Amino acid sequence: MKTSSKANSSELLEQLEAVDLALVDMIIYLDSHPQDANALTQHDELCEQRKEIRNQLAIANGAVYKYEPRLNEVWPWGQAPWTR
Repeated sequence: MKTSSKANSSELLEQLEAVDLALVDMIIYLDSHPQDANALTQHDELCEQRKEIRNQLAIANGAVYKYEPRLNEVWPWGQAPWTR
């Protein structure tokens, strides 16, 4: 059971990295094309996808980043799920 949880977390982290990279590309594009309505829509959709993935990771493992607010939990410093 833990193995599938680790695999799922790993897959979610890969998805988060992919969405983050796409967002960086989109932001660079929007810097020079701020009136592109399609790009703005894609940016908003990517932001929503990122939020959903982060929420799934937080449900499974706690906060994704150390600077996120703690939701009644203690951060396991140095023991994040992806470093175990």
